[in-house]
Amino acid sequence: VSTIHGGERSDDKVVVGSVEEALSRGATAVSLQVNLGSIHEAEMITRMGYVSEQCHRLGVPLLGMMYAQGENLQIEGDPTNGVAHAVRLGWELGCDVVKTQWTGSMESFEIVTSGVPIPVLVAGGEKHDDIEGLLKMVKQSILAGGAGVCMGRQVFSHHDPAAYAKALHDVVQRGVGPREAAEKLR
Repeated sequence: VSTIHGGERSDDKVVVGSVEEALSRGATAVSLQVNLGSIHEAEMITRMGYVSEQCHRLGVPLLGMMYAQGENLQIEGDPTNGVAHAVRLGWELGCDVVKTQWTGSMESFEIVTSGVPIPVLVAGGEKHDDIEGLLKMVKQSILAGGAGVCMGRQVFSHHDPAAYAKALHDVVQRGVGPREAAEKLR
C-alpha cells in the first residue's frame, strides 16, 4: 500500500501489488489502511475486503491500519466510538491484527481493545519530541489491553533509532516504566 502524495486524493491509499507478489518478494505479512471518514472510505473498505480474501486464501497474516479520521467522519457521542468501530470493522473484514490511533486514556482505549478478539496495536501518531510522554501512552495502551506498538516515524526520525526501539521494547515487553526507558535515550 502506498500514499498518494499531493492533490485532492492525498489521503487515499492505493494497492501497489498483489499478495502473491508480496510473497514472491519475501513478505511474511501484508498491511492495508482504511480511514473511516475519508472521501475514499468506500474504496478503502472494498480494497481491504479483496486483500483480506487473498491473504486468507494464501495463509498470509493481514495487518489492518484502521483509523477514524477524515473530513466526512461523523461520530455520535464519544470519539472513542469511532476508533472502536474502525477496529471492529478491521476484524470483521478479516484482519489478523489491527493498528489504530490512541484514544487519550486507558479507559477509552480499553473500550477499543475489548471489542475485538484480535491484537490491537497503538500507532505513534504525529512526531513527538516528548519521548517520555509517548512511552507513557505506550504503557497505558498495554495496560488497557493493547498488544503492542506499530510505529515508524517516532523511531526512524530519532537520532538513535535502535535505542528508541529498545526503549519501546522495554516498556512493552519488559514492563519498564516510561521515565526509566526515556532516561536511557537522553
